[in-house]
Parts: sequence; structure tokens; C-alpha cells
Amino acid sequence: MSFISQRHGQFKYFDLQLGHPTWRGKRVLDFGGNIGNLLRDPNSTIEHEKYWSMDVSKDAIEKGNKDFPQAHWVFYDRYNFAFNSTGIEGLKLPPLGQEFDYILAYSVFTHTKRSEMIDLISQLENWLTAEGVLAFTFIDPHFNPSKSNGNIRPGYYNGTCLRQRLERMKQHDPAGDVLFLLEKARGARWCILLNDHDLYIESEDFKHYDSSDKQSLCAFYTADYLQATYPDANVLAPPPGAYAPSEESVLQHCCVIRKDRGR
Repeated sequence: MSFISQRHGQFKYFDLQLGHPTWRGKRVLDFGGNIGNLLRDPNSTIEHEKYWSMDVSKDAIEKGNKDFPQAHWVFYDRYNFAFNSTGIEGLKLPPLGQEFDYILAYSVFTHTKRSEMIDLISQLENWLTAEGVLAFTFIDPHFNPSKSNGNIRPGYYNGTCLRQRLERMKQHDPAGDVLFLLEKARGARWCILLNDHDLYIESEDFKHYDSSDKQSLCAFYTADYLQATYPDANVLAPPPGAYAPSEESVLQHCCVIRKDRGR
């Protein structure tokens, strides 16, 4: 079975980052929406018939369609290192015949190559209405969740997001050298961690991996790097209240691109 997300809180996250916008009556594309977790939040006010989910997991799309038949479900058979290794590399987005008020992507570009992120965001921007908003999350490798925005946040992980991921890896691979990889990533603007032990610094020149050895891809970008890549965007730190200290998930920043920017 292809990947079925167990994550919750996507609606709360984007609602906070976007300043509690009016969701009713708006067309929403949940890019990488899996089984439609934006709709599963009891506080979500997104109308089902105005919601689209597009994902590389066929099983997730089928489950979402079964649970929310009024919404729109699109299987996107694009290659992904961990989630769809038999898909088509570089497959363009399928035409939906719609423009969207909101295009949201939670923990999508944390699992793609940098070049794919730039390509897909460029395509998605073309689907925004005149005042549409594209918001996607990313992980800053050097961000410390317990000391964000100059404030001490008791209970949160005290270390960088990259270290948090590597230490989680070490629980399954005691031979993993966390300190070596952290030193390797020192000062990196972006990096990609494959299978939780192969770290590529500002490079997509990956070695060959057999299909059976494609387990995970985690991409990291600093907030400064994303701001430089999208200079008109608003790059936001993880919002207070979106995550509880007990959550194991790595805290994610948000990049918000507005179609009407610069007007």
C-alpha cells in the first residue's frame, strides 16, 4: 500500500499562518493532500465541493474519495524518491480547469529535490486566482524550536531541526554519526538527507539507489535561502500554538506567495 498520512493539524497550521482567512466559498487545492487531512480537522470550514487534493499516493486518493465523495481527488503519478518510486520523473501537473484561491502544501517540498520544488511551485503559481495565495512548509536545518524568535519555549526540543531528525535516525541506526553530519551541514543554505544517513550539501548529485533502498528523502532550507529564492514572499517561523511540545514532528516554517504581490 502506498503512503497514508497519519498527520493531523494541517488546517490549524495554515489557518494560523494566513491570519484566519475566510475559507468558506474559496477554492482550495491541497497539494500533497493525501487523504484530505485539511478536511478532517473538526474546525475546518473548507467546503468539500470546493476542495481538491492531489497526491502521488494512489491509495490515499482512493481513501479520501471514499471518505469525502463531494470533494475532488486527483492521483498525480509523478516520481518521488520515497513515496512513488515507480512514478514518472518530471511529470507535469495535470490540467484541472480551475483557478484556486488557496494552494496549500504541507510537508511536500520537504520530500522533494530542490529543482522539483522550484519547478512545481512555478507551475502551481499559474493556478492562482488574481488574489490567490500559495503557502508551503519547509524545514530550516539550523532552527532551534526551543529558542524561536528570541524566546525560550520550555518543553520543545532544544537543538536544531536537522539534529532532531538525525537523533531520531540514530535510535534505529546506532552506528549513525550525528556529530559528523551536523558538522558537514554547518553553514549550509540547503541540504538533502537520503535514507537518514546520506547527507548532500547544496547538491542533487545523488549516488545510485536501487528501488528497494529508497526509504526517505528529507530536504532542508534555511529561512534566508527561501527568502532569497522567493524575494516577494513572506517567510514565517512556526506559529505559536500550532504545535504542542509533546509532538515528535519537526517544526516547519512557511513560505507564503501572493499572486497580487508587487501590485
